[in-house]
Formats: sequence, structure tokens, C-alpha cells
Amino acid sequence: MRIFFLLLLSLSLTQPVWARLYRWVDEQGHVHYSDKLPPSAVKNPHATLDERGLVVEKTGRAKTPEEIAREKARERLRQQQQKQLEAQKAKDRVLLNTFHSEDDIILARDGKLATYDAQIRIAYTNIERLKAWLETQTKKAADLERKGRKVPTKLLREIENTRQQIKDNYESILRQEKDKQFIRKKYAADLERFRELKALRRATRKKDSNDSASKYDTIVETVIVCDQKVDCDKVWKKSTAYARHHATTPTYVNTRQMFMTQPPRNKEDLSITVSRLRPEKEKPEIIFLDVTCKKEAFDKTWCETEKAQQIRANFRQAVLAPKD
Repeated sequence: MRIFFLLLLSLSLTQPVWARLYRWVDEQGHVHYSDKLPPSAVKNPHATLDERGLVVEKTGRAKTPEEIAREKARERLRQQQQKQLEAQKAKDRVLLNTFHSEDDIILARDGKLATYDAQIRIAYTNIERLKAWLETQTKKAADLERKGRKVPTKLLREIENTRQQIKDNYESILRQEKDKQFIRKKYAADLERFRELKALRRATRKKDSNDSASKYDTIVETVIVCDQKVDCDKVWKKSTAYARHHATTPTYVNTRQMFMTQPPRNKEDLSITVSRLRPEKEKPEIIFLDVTCKKEAFDKTWCETEKAQQIRANFRQAVLAPKD
């Protein structure tokens, strides 16, 4: 200790008043004091002393590259979490400013779903009209063939164009139904978050019944995606056979892309259409089965008879089940 104070005294006499003293420990555990910190000591823990020998600053050992990388990763994660938190707060403010009650959210959702339902009704009406026109065109072509006359190229093009329009309308329906499902999920999340922010207890929450959701589920039952697990050509053959077996009206379209039976004549009839579609160009092809019956009301677009529901419910199992 006496040597230390003598060293301090000598330094104070020979150095300017602002000079500082460094203290460090070498690899052998020996303590060193100096007015300059040697390069070998920079990476090790060291301290800076004032003219009275008091520690004014402590510096730990230099961090390894791995430690620096971990710290940077933690900082990036912290910043990401902070951004997410701020984004969620912003969404919460918009949610609370937009809706003042659970009823507001449910009404907004149902309004958007109603818009899609109206577009779907238009598409089904177009399909019904196009099927009737296709039946007329097909009969005309068949009559010409029975008389031994050649079917005009123009008529053949019109028939193919009508088929394509039917397919386009089915693809539109499936896209609309997918959009409806997105809306349901979005508003369900908004409703749940609104309840959390308002601290609404379960006993006080509004009951919400959405009948259109069950129709979406029913449509999904009649959609088969031709992915890597599904051989589209094989499933297509089984799908058309299934449709032929359950339809009560005769077949009048049977191509590689569409199978269709004649429109229903009475309320007991069931007409079935199977189509190979691609509603989303970047997604795989799908096979879609549609069951129609005689409309009982102008605004009815969905055949809800018990037999039609059974045909839809059993479609996927019957077509995708492996042979015994």
C-alpha cells in the first residue's frame, strides 16, 4: 500500500493535473498501475482512477464476437416486439373508435356478407339461365346430327362459350365464398379483441348466429383440390360416376372439363353439375360438385332438400375413398 501511494505521489508531481491512472490485472493475476493502458490490457477488465486513487470508471472485458452477435439479435427481437406492440395499440384505437358495441361489429360483418351473398345469387341466376340456354343449343345440335346434317361451327363455338361462362360463374361463386370466410375470421377476431378491451364478461356477451357460415362449410364439402395427393383424372372419373348415379335428370354435357345433367323439371328433380375449375390462377385445379333443384322462391339459390344435403355430405368420402 505504501508503494501504491508513493507511485501516486510521483505521478502527481510529474503529470498534469488532469492525468488519470489505470489499474488492471494481467493474466497471471498481478495488479498493475500506469498512466497509459497497454494494448494487452484493453480486452481485460480495468479501472480508471482519479488523482486521489478513487475509481471513477470501470470497464469490463471486451465482448467476444459471439456475445456481440447475441446482443444484436436480442436488440433486433426487442425492436420487433416493440413495433408489434405499437401496431397492436394502433389497431386497438381504430377498433374502439370504429365500433361502440358488439352489435356494431356484428352488423358491419353481416352487411359485408350480404353484399357477397347478393353477388353469389346473381352468379347462380346466371348459371341457371346459361344451363337452360345450353340445353337448347345442345338439343339443336343433336337434332341436326339426327337429320344427318353437319353442326355449324358457329353453333359449336356458342356451345363451348356457354359452357365456359358456366364455369366462370362457378369460379366466381367459389372466390366469393372464400372472401366471405376471410370476412368471418376477421370480424370474429375483432369481436373477441373488442370484448377483451372492454373487459366484457362471458355472461354479458351477445349471442351471434351466422347462418351463412354453414353454407360455406357445405360448399367446402363438395370441393376437391387436385394437389400432389390427388390424381385429378382418376378423381374426375369417380366424380362424374357419382353425379350420374345420384342425379334424377338425364346427362347432356359430358366433357373432360364439365359433367352436367339437364335442369330440374319438378321439385323432386335433382340436377348435378361437376366441373374442373381454377378459381385462383396460381393455385391447383379443383373439382367442384353442385346440386340444384327446382326453385321454390325467387331469392332461393341453394338447394336445401334432405337428399341434396346427403349427396353433398357424402361426395368427398365416396370419391376419395380408396377401393377395397
